[in-house]
Amino acid sequence: MDETKSPAPSTPAVGAPTDAGADNGAAGGAGAPSGQGHGLRAGAVSLPQSVIFSVASSAPEQNTAVTIAVLVAASAYAGGLAILITTLPMLAIAFSYHRLNMWSRDCGGSYMWVGRAINPYVGFMVGWTMLVGYALGTVADILPIGPAVLSFIGLPADSALGSLVTVAIAGSVVVGTAVVGVQVTARFQMIIAGVEYVILLAFCGIGIYRVYFEHAPGTVRPSWEWLSLSGVGGQGSLVAGMLITVYLFTGWDSALYLNEETARPERNPGLAAIISVVILGGFYALLEFALQGAAPPAELQAHGGDALTFLASRLVGDGWARFMSLAVILSVLGTTQAFLVSAARISFSMGADRVLPAAFGRLHPRFRTPAFATVLFGGVMIVATWLYVLSSSISKAFDVVVSITGVLFAAFYAATGLATAIYYRALARRGIGGLLSSVLLPVSGAAVLAWIVVRSIAGFDAMTLWSVVGATALGVLMLGIAVRRYRSPFFRLPREAHRPAPPAGGLR
Repeated sequence: MDETKSPAPSTPAVGAPTDAGADNGAAGGAGAPSGQGHGLRAGAVSLPQSVIFSVASSAPEQNTAVTIAVLVAASAYAGGLAILITTLPMLAIAFSYHRLNMWSRDCGGSYMWVGRAINPYVGFMVGWTMLVGYALGTVADILPIGPAVLSFIGLPADSALGSLVTVAIAGSVVVGTAVVGVQVTARFQMIIAGVEYVILLAFCGIGIYRVYFEHAPGTVRPSWEWLSLSGVGGQGSLVAGMLITVYLFTGWDSALYLNEETARPERNPGLAAIISVVILGGFYALLEFALQGAAPPAELQAHGGDALTFLASRLVGDGWARFMSLAVILSVLGTTQAFLVSAARISFSMGADRVLPAAFGRLHPRFRTPAFATVLFGGVMIVATWLYVLSSSISKAFDVVVSITGVLFAAFYAATGLATAIYYRALARRGIGGLLSSVLLPVSGAAVLAWIVVRSIAGFDAMTLWSVVGATALGVLMLGIAVRRYRSPFFRLPREAHRPAPPAGGLR
């Protein structure tokens, strides 16, 4: 029989902070007592696997391949600096995730935290934003797999039939491993990461040597202006660079949706998020500094859709460049699976809380994974990609929809930072340390991301803007259905706040 979980009404949490500032809270959904989860396989994921999962979800190789050209143009070769600056607000939000996970472990992540700290209705809309962002991201992630595989094996990259077959096979492998169990998923990610990152680091070393030391013909000579805020000749924009680089980081939060399946769940998932942001910031900056000068800007722009494979061919020739194509393939597989697993866990938590149809809240009786949600999102991913390949009109419309994915991630990251400040606000009265770590740091990160959301939406064309409006309107409709039809107890949860223990010898 499928397992389900129905939430019980919550009571305000009474904190018992550790040295790290955590308090003993609910380990399951909607106010469940500490230690009660959703029935997922506990302790199946280690800290290193959790870190790899988060890094893979962000897809350093794939994201760099499609953004390096536009980032060079926007920042005038100062993209590496923009990446390092963007790392700071992302670290603030990662720390917020860590703090909230120490309070409550739920595979719904921000959906549950915002619902309990701010308001259940706001929490639902945050959960909907997460779900749409990850679902769209899953489809967007797998789109390059067809051309990449065909190019790697020496077949025409523009073959529609080849792309359809490749997507079907790759999608089935990703869905199958995700359904079988999180341990299989984690091992799959470790194998992919090991090969992919060795290839990337090797090409970074070659790029540094060829550009910085050898000054090989056809490369761009490095300049100290690459480290300036406005780039070479003052032609770049830090703001424009940050608007691009913030989307490079999306997906680092994936480890938190495995929190009920991770060893030491109160510590490791949040720690994995912080570590992954640090790794991603350094890795993206290294890729940018090492490879952006491997070709003149005009040639780089002409190959913007698959820039890393082109740059690899410029550095070592077409034959060795196939290894970069292999890295692209592995990156696509890794991030697609990570996004699929995250979307399935988020929808599982929401289904278990009866804010989505009950089928989403059921576990496979043998594998203890949300098989229905995994197969559903995987099937939608494959069919949507087929439609993209076969219909030019659908592909153009879908390009617009996918372009809002980064905005959705920035929005729920910002909401999570705000929830941290609200839940832990009592610590602000304990001194400058509490004020800084519990309020100022998460609010500052949230403010930067909210500003990026506003700036991004202001630059949208009409079709993209209406896509945002449509996604929001559909979320409001689903909210109404959850309240009126499903009558979920989630919407009766009271607000909760951290209540720190009194000083030794003091009174409550």
